[in-house]
Amino acid sequence: MATYSDLQLNRFYLIKESEMEAIILVQPLMETDNCLLLINLDEYENTFWKKKTDELFELVDELSDEQLAEYEILFEDEEDDDEFDD
Repeated sequence: MATYSDLQLNRFYLIKESEMEAIILVQPLMETDNCLLLINLDEYENTFWKKKTDELFELVDELSDEQLAEYEILFEDEEDDDEFDD
């Protein structure tokens, strides 16, 4: 079974933390000897710590550079629209 130690810094991953959870997009930002700081790239981009030994239900996919660029294009317009709302 995959663990958080399988994730590399500054890469983007689709993961499931448990069987009943939705697939989420995360990016490891920082690591200590025993933990990883991750950002959940959802609507609010929240950060959280996980122990490297914590198991993932499933490491669904790692985004390629091309897929990441495509993802960023999809949500770029929404961020621009938010700036105009202010």
